[in-house]
Amino acid sequence: MGTTTGRRRVPLPILLTPIVILALLGTVADIIGPGLITERPLLQMFLNPRNRYLLLASPQVDTIPFFVVGFVRLVLTDPLFYLLGVQYGDAALRWAERKLDDDVGFIRTAERLFARFGSVVILIAPSGYLCLLAGATGMRVRRFVVLNLAGTVGRLVLFRVLGETFKDELLRVLGYIQRYQWWLIALSLVVVAIQSRRKRSSTLRSPSELGEEIEAAEHELLAERHPSTPGPTPEPAPAPAPATGEGDR
Repeated sequence: MGTTTGRRRVPLPILLTPIVILALLGTVADIIGPGLITERPLLQMFLNPRNRYLLLASPQVDTIPFFVVGFVRLVLTDPLFYLLGVQYGDAALRWAERKLDDDVGFIRTAERLFARFGSVVILIAPSGYLCLLAGATGMRVRRFVVLNLAGTVGRLVLFRVLGETFKDELLRVLGYIQRYQWWLIALSLVVVAIQSRRKRSSTLRSPSELGEEIEAAEHELLAERHPSTPGPTPEPAPAPAPATGEGDR
């Protein structure tokens, strides 16, 4: 697996700017989620489509808005991550390892398993980094699109069914969230702050900074694969001393 250094690439700012903006909005929505999910569930779904928010929004909104908003948001960044993987290959994987603080080798383990189970993974859990892995490992565009769309629809169907099945229980939970929303918002703020402090490499950065990180990872790989290691210039050997006749004794 390599990188498409010889092909024309989509500029990194075009790929990374929407990812950064949506990640920032998602972090804000995670903090104020206890307020949004009870008052603006569709907005919360769009800003931060975590499973818990999809489930809590389901009994509050009609079927068509639930599927339209959920589908659009869930597939919004997946193609960007996939294309990032296609264009930068192993460099994108190294960048992802660093962003995830992947000391246990999750990315590399997933890469080894992806050859056999990649289609299942994208169908069940097409998250951003897994979509990047799909692109980096060479999954064909048509397969990725079909699996991603089918998996997204399946995910929404699952949470819609769960929302209808446990509607009464979820509405009671929403009632508690609304009652104690300000306490929960304060708790969410503390949790997000702690997580950001522990995972400094995963904190939000500007598109230009992320682009520099990816390009640095690519340069590192190129240097490892094609090391230019010219040794030190050898010093000229000293000229032999003129014969004096003493050594011929």
